[in-house]
Amino acid sequence: MAAADPVRDGQTALALRLVKHLAAADADAAAKNVAFSPVSIHAGLALVAAGAGGATRAQLLNFLGAPTADGLAAFGRLVADRVLADKVGSGGPRVLFGGGTRTVSFTDEPEEAVETINRWVKKATNNLIDSMISRSDITADTDLVLANAVYFKGRSSGEFHRLDGSHVRAFMYELKTMSISCMDGFKVLKLPYGPDGEYEPAPGGLPYKIHRGPRATSVKTPLGEDATQFSMFVFLPDERDGMATMVDVITAAPGYLYSVLPTETKLVQINLPKFEVSLDWDLGSDLRRLGLTLPFSRKAGDLRGMYKKDDGRPTFLTKVAHKAIIKVNEEGTEAAAVMTALRGGGPMPDHVEFVADHPFTFIIMEERSGVIVFAGHVLDPTCK
Repeated sequence: MAAADPVRDGQTALALRLVKHLAAADADAAAKNVAFSPVSIHAGLALVAAGAGGATRAQLLNFLGAPTADGLAAFGRLVADRVLADKVGSGGPRVLFGGGTRTVSFTDEPEEAVETINRWVKKATNNLIDSMISRSDITADTDLVLANAVYFKGRSSGEFHRLDGSHVRAFMYELKTMSISCMDGFKVLKLPYGPDGEYEPAPGGLPYKIHRGPRATSVKTPLGEDATQFSMFVFLPDERDGMATMVDVITAAPGYLYSVLPTETKLVQINLPKFEVSLDWDLGSDLRRLGLTLPFSRKAGDLRGMYKKDDGRPTFLTKVAHKAIIKVNEEGTEAAAVMTALRGGGPMPDHVEFVADHPFTFIIMEERSGVIVFAGHVLDPTCK
């Protein structure tokens, strides 16, 4: 992983604040899964910061954990050019990240403006997300819509106990040599994405598959300067109702999160549910609760730098929309780990059990930079 960087740690800190905030919000909502893209939210707010002035700019930089505007801009270029660069042409994961500017008329042609934005979102996410905004989001105060999109596709059953005590069936079983951390109160499993490969059928009708470890191009050839390594990290509390406590611990500081990520490999029996998680999030009110108030203020907001001409009118944010979808199944995830299979038999060898039969948290990270691309909680794998 890259050396510590203040802006990278600021992005991680924001990601962890949102992870904790959503976990607290879900405590009162039965079986509500959530997924979001911290890097997308951070990048969107960085665009706002680039056009902000005065106290509004200072608050945005502080909220994003960026000591300077130049440092924030440099980090943004790193994310766009390296972390989220599409590697599919060289055998890596499919990554689509985009943002752009276009002049539309929210006053005279609001329906066409909405259609233009949603058409761009659909294309940028490879049709995974159909729309981002609706006609009702455009008001007389709307001057500007900021949108970015991240699409990630890496190639890669028992009972799941919900928090309310009920259970469902939705599991995959595997025995693999994997990177895993066993901490006090929780475990962390690393599922690396590889450039190719598919899961093989379970040998001999066994209810699990035997694998010898992840396929990784870095094993065969040195990683180039611009190479990326994406992995999903699954955080599983020891207790069935322990997710809230675990989230409090792992979100305490970026340094602690990085310290608990696995560095050793062991033979692991994995019981992981198939799941699909989506979140259509109007996060403006949540950002205000977390302390980002000035960009939304009609009186104090200063985003005039986002216009070529300053006519003196107040410029502020009225809505921040975010949508994310994560799918995990036997064939991998569309936004999972790719393993090289080696069939075997005989008695079960010594191993660590990673039985995700109760609520857990996950993040998808580009490991060389430490940037968190996606994050979420799974409270019920049968609910979207």
